[in-house]
Amino acid sequence: MADFDLLYRTDPDPFRVGSSWYEQRKIDIVLACLPRPRYRLAWDAAAGTGHLAARLAGRCDRVIATDASTTAITALQAHGFDECFRSTLPALPASAAGADLVIVSEVLYYLTADERAATLAVLAGMTADTVCVQWRHHPHDAQLSGADAQAEFDTAMGAGGHQRLVQHGEPDFLLSVFRAGGV
Repeated sequence: MADFDLLYRTDPDPFRVGSSWYEQRKIDIVLACLPRPRYRLAWDAAAGTGHLAARLAGRCDRVIATDASTTAITALQAHGFDECFRSTLPALPASAAGADLVIVSEVLYYLTADERAATLAVLAGMTADTVCVQWRHHPHDAQLSGADAQAEFDTAMGAGGHQRLVQHGEPDFLLSVFRAGGV
């Protein structure tokens, strides 16, 4: 697994989320694919620099941002983001348990097979609109490609009785939005 603390200590925006056209466009598409105009509580499960979490704040009453990197969380706190803390998947933070929106962005492929299976079980057990977006390719330090991670997510959510609301694919990323059945 990648050493995200080292990555964020070396560069506060290692993925260029604040400046990359790809990242900015991806955030715009994530927001455009949300099926509801407003949410009560969103959980950004791998918030990194917090750019997506900050944009979600305009559509949500509360946003909880978590990340595996203590360095990233410290930076989020320094920028005034109130509800952020270190948490690693597959853990479901108690404060995010009632979320009606969950975002899992570009993180599944870094998890081991067991961590992914446990994370997908947690997500499939929630009654939230769940957005998963993955870089389609295979990061050099990842367990599998984004395409494979996205396929695992789609299969797990469907098997968990969730309905796919959105499926979007581009040469560089894949996105799915699922809603718990009957919600």
